[in-house]
Amino acid sequence: MGRAGRVAAPPRGHRGAHRRRRPAGRGARLAAARPARRDHRRAAERPAGVDLPVPGAGPAPAGRDLAVVNRGPRTVATALVALATLGALPAGAGASERARLYFTTGEQFRTVTRTLPAGGSTVLPTLRALLRGPTAAERARGIDTQLPKGLRVSSLTITGSGRVRLSMSRELLQGVPVAAAERTPDQTSLLRARLGQLLYTVTQFGDVTGARVLVGDTVVEDDLDRQDYQPPRPTFGTTPGPTTAPAPAAGPVVPGVREIQQRLAELRFLPADAVDGIDGYRTRQAVTAFQAWHGLQRDGVVGPMTQAKLAQAGVPRPRLGGPARRIEVFRDRGVILLIEGGRTVRAIHVSTGAGANATPTGRYTVTRKELRSWSVPYRVYLPYASYFNQGIAFHEWSDVPAFPASHGCVRVPAPEAPVVYAFARTGTAVVVA
Repeated sequence: MGRAGRVAAPPRGHRGAHRRRRPAGRGARLAAARPARRDHRRAAERPAGVDLPVPGAGPAPAGRDLAVVNRGPRTVATALVALATLGALPAGAGASERARLYFTTGEQFRTVTRTLPAGGSTVLPTLRALLRGPTAAERARGIDTQLPKGLRVSSLTITGSGRVRLSMSRELLQGVPVAAAERTPDQTSLLRARLGQLLYTVTQFGDVTGARVLVGDTVVEDDLDRQDYQPPRPTFGTTPGPTTAPAPAAGPVVPGVREIQQRLAELRFLPADAVDGIDGYRTRQAVTAFQAWHGLQRDGVVGPMTQAKLAQAGVPRPRLGGPARRIEVFRDRGVILLIEGGRTVRAIHVSTGAGANATPTGRYTVTRKELRSWSVPYRVYLPYASYFNQGIAFHEWSDVPAFPASHGCVRVPAPEAPVVYAFARTGTAVVVA
């Protein structure tokens, strides 16, 4: 064991008595917690969440669970003893402790490495670094976190079986209802990403395999491990398709709609084969893109102002410069332009990253494509995914509102997702503004 896992041995007499007389069970568990009492006065004076010195502890008896007695500020300090005793350190930990922090970029994990102070345990400094979030330089590279500011560890309990009982402050559920039945799909995905960041960061350590996560006395996730973040196995005899959104039912032909569709097709907001006279989802998305491009209210409804603008508008012109074949992404308008030979061949409504997850501006190229990509932190499929900036991609999504709403990716309406996927060949330039 390296310096990070080195702890002071107890007096010889105590060690011998402990080995000969104390059976596995309550006595063994309290033995792991007892050394923390020596530092009780100083620990009690410190605010929750600060680094605490690791008191000495003897080697763990084989096969015995180690538990942390939840007694206020001493809990975290004692947890460090348990972790060090379990050997729960990254491979190669020693004089220079290094640990991975699991942040996010778009819909995927993005890991960074931190060098931690030598000596003591590694898990608490790693969790603290994760909760502090990415540095300014890392954020400039598009690295984000889904963990809210102010989130802290309230208590930590670790057993020899490798399970962690992790109690977090109430910020973990910020913007997410406590009752699972009351959560929207986006809220469920957000919570999964937060839990995934905690889980993957903690389970990088040797003997830690899973977690039970609570906020106060409320169980948020009872039994969580990395297997929960793997793609679901397809049902026997079926092949999963690329789409997550059911095809909208065909509606009736509405007078006047065909003429509007023909005009939208002339302006590149609809493909010619979508002119069918039906006021459906694809047409409304095209109207929304047209309205956004011209600064009108984005409601997908052709009112008098939209009708007037349709009569006089021209095909959207590329504005951002670059290779003759490229994709221009306009975050404020929620529109992308597919450009071929320097001319716009399609204009499509999209939704980019919101708030702290805003899609980074810059010039990129499409680096990889996956017809049915799996988002590990959000535990969801991303159909027709074309990645252009680490974990940020164009991909199909069932809900593409008229405002930024994603975790950094560019969400594309289901009918248009195959179009963007086909256009965004590997190496295609992408300009985000």
